[in-house]
Amino acid sequence: HCVQEILRVHHSGDILVFMPSESDIKETIARLEGKKHRGFECLPLYGRLAGADQQRIFQGGGLRRVVVATNIAETSLTLPGIRFVVDTGLARVSRYSPSTHTRRLPIEPIAQSNANQRKGRCGRVQEGICFRLYSQEDFEQRAAFLAPEIQRCNLAEVILKMKAHSLGDMETFPFIQPPRPAAIKAGYKLLQELGAIDTKLELTDLGRKLACLPLD
Repeated sequence: HCVQEILRVHHSGDILVFMPSESDIKETIARLEGKKHRGFECLPLYGRLAGADQQRIFQGGGLRRVVVATNIAETSLTLPGIRFVVDTGLARVSRYSPSTHTRRLPIEPIAQSNANQRKGRCGRVQEGICFRLYSQEDFEQRAAFLAPEIQRCNLAEVILKMKAHSLGDMETFPFIQPPRPAAIKAGYKLLQELGAIDTKLELTDLGRKLACLPLD
């Protein structure tokens, strides 16, 4: 409804809509494309999208564009011609659980810093408007920043790479925002279970081989 209102009231300028997931993007585009006499084109943008399809957002086609994107459009890409931003206030956030050795991608409210990044996507060339689909009170109650990835990821791979490149121990490494001790302990435990480090926490032959693989 917000996109339709922008198209009705404002007769120029492309629109960037932030959605949390690929399925949300496809559903949104299907609804928008179902409108008769629309006079605009819808373009998806997400990480798994083929490179050729991603390049479409940089090619002018004559019609107004509605780009429906995940948070990849917050900082990774700058889209030309965007005058309006519609922010749902949600995103998928990668979180690793050391206790279960599983990674989740829950949809969560974004932090204030992410919301401000989204707002900054509009009006880079001319005056722009950001529509947030949540209240000012909701915005003010959100965290100022999202927890850094080092505090949300599987540390086993990080520990393995640090040992392979002689970067010292993770416990004493001067991280700007260090991970939790429990997460570090879980990383060491997983490497021992895999046979990548021995009881003295030194790399094994298998560990050196694993460190050469660009895999989690």
